[in-house]
Amino acid sequence: MKSLTLFNNKGGVGKTTLTFHLAHMFARLGKRVLVLDYDPQCNLSANFLEESALFDLWEDSSRRSSNVAGCLEPVRIGKGDVRAPEPIEVAPDLWLLPGELSLGLFEQVLAEEWPKTLATSNERALDVTTALDLLSNLAAERVSADYVFIDIGPSLGALNRAAVLACDAVVLPLAPDLFSLQGMRNLGPTLRDWRKDWSLVRTSRMTGRIQASMPPHEFQPIGYIVQQHLVRADRPTEGYAKWAREIPLEFQSQVVGEGVAWVMCGDDGKVDFAGDRYCLGTVRHFASLVPLAQLARKPMFDLKQADGIGGVQINAVARCKREFEGLANTLIQHLAD
Repeated sequence: MKSLTLFNNKGGVGKTTLTFHLAHMFARLGKRVLVLDYDPQCNLSANFLEESALFDLWEDSSRRSSNVAGCLEPVRIGKGDVRAPEPIEVAPDLWLLPGELSLGLFEQVLAEEWPKTLATSNERALDVTTALDLLSNLAAERVSADYVFIDIGPSLGALNRAAVLACDAVVLPLAPDLFSLQGMRNLGPTLRDWRKDWSLVRTSRMTGRIQASMPPHEFQPIGYIVQQHLVRADRPTEGYAKWAREIPLEFQSQVVGEGVAWVMCGDDGKVDFAGDRYCLGTVRHFASLVPLAQLARKPMFDLKQADGIGGVQINAVARCKREFEGLANTLIQHLAD
């Protein structure tokens, strides 16, 4: 089983939309997929489920094991272990463990316990810090998942740190703009600091603890995905080209930590993302399809005329399917390496 998250310190780069579509496409390609909504905003859960279904789920006290916050509640309040999760099947070979707004209450507990993981008496600290990792493992085992997608918010806080500890790989969704680049510059060093700190805990403070038997996750950044706001002649418009040219260099230097300073451009200024081994793919802007897909609660590449598409949108749906299928296959290959 491989676990991954799409993560950037900048919001609005499409990570939740990408997660939703990639999870569906992985399942179409014959993989068993689990999606965990570790973002208290629950946007991904709302993409999968009707609001009335989410409300019923949250209000039913007998179904606390069917959402993330309910599963983690005993650990958060210090009165038990992670509840055995009951993911919801939302499509063939695709399961969701929805989020819930009260997950945000876990942030303070995680922040308080993190420094205590290095203490001699750190049982409670380790229970709290690894709770999201344990929940991921239990949910994956429940559905025999091949891949786990973890959706998180854009912050660099304690909740996201605990979520990232459950991931084998991190993928950065980016838009060619200043704010995405700054988010990447913040995220890269932070990931290295988290990895260094957690490695110290694992090697020096887990001996004899039950957490020592949990599969380790290195949350390595394996690449980035560029979402183009606007496209003209298959390249970012001039307003975005400046920032697009910075992406390969910034990813290599700030996220991977390599001292490589290059970017491949043609005479027209077009960035050759295909020449960068860390670029997992580019996704066009499917602006007119997004609201229709959200309304239908289905991927853009599944939209039909009955969902309101017509004219050139029919070709856009077909193109969207090709792009996401190619992106999914590329991700599967990288995760296997």
